[in-house]
Amino acid sequence: MDKLKKNNIIFSIILAIIVLTISYIVSSIHDKNITKEKAATAAIEHIKKKENIDVIVTKVDIRPAVSGGMIRVSGHVKDQKNRKFFVSISKRQNYSVVGWGLDHLES
Repeated sequence: MDKLKKNNIIFSIILAIIVLTISYIVSSIHDKNITKEKAATAAIEHIKKKENIDVIVTKVDIRPAVSGGMIRVSGHVKDQKNRKFFVSISKRQNYSVVGWGLDHLES
């Protein structure tokens, strides 16, 4: 009986570790997706406000926390794929825009 009880305890501990690990991974992925959505929204609103154009986000790159929690959002102007943009956003400063650029290429 002692051996069975010991095996049950070990099994319970292993199961708890697995559940906690999976929960952490799911939470991290969810947080990363929310960060990307907030950054993309901030970038779209900023370009719309400054240039009065609609843009399509094609890439959101989250930099490591060591680099200040910066997020780089890039894409192109809607219906004009030759006009590219980027927006640098600071997550630490409540998703504020710290730099941006719009490439006005001539057709």
